[in-house]
Amino acid sequence: MRPFLFSRLFLVLFATVVLNGCAASQPAGKWEIEPEVQLLFESGTVLPDHTYYYLGSYAAPNSIIAISNQFTLRTRVWAQVDLTWDMLNGWLQWYRTEHYPPGCEYQGGVILTPDGQQAGLWYSQNIVNIIRMPEPGVLEVYQPRSIGGGTCDQEHDNGLFGMMF
Repeated sequence: MRPFLFSRLFLVLFATVVLNGCAASQPAGKWEIEPEVQLLFESGTVLPDHTYYYLGSYAAPNSIIAISNQFTLRTRVWAQVDLTWDMLNGWLQWYRTEHYPPGCEYQGGVILTPDGQQAGLWYSQNIVNIIRMPEPGVLEVYQPRSIGGGTCDQEHDNGLFGMMF
């Protein structure tokens, strides 16, 4: 009976150590859909006190984020841009003329810190993301993904999008 108890205790301790090793080492924030933010972007509004970044082509980015100047973005994937009303409206015109498959329309939302403070806004076809705060005031915003795990542009280009729905 005792060997069974020890082996069970060992398994519980082993599982605890493994699970703790897999836990996030940095506080995580959120990337949430907020329809009002989509309307804000689509109205051509460029917010003061925010720094803008994009992913993809400079002529027609896949994703745009606006990070409050209270925060610093640590990134290897986002490109900073001095966004103007004319530039944003040019991008929006491009988006309006493209025809995306269902589920790949542009949406907007908020970027929240681990404590729920709004750190920025986003506009993208890809609605799943990871937000980390490795130290106070510093954000890491990963490349957004579609619900399927890829990106809408890749799934559409590869013909995979239709297989997902």
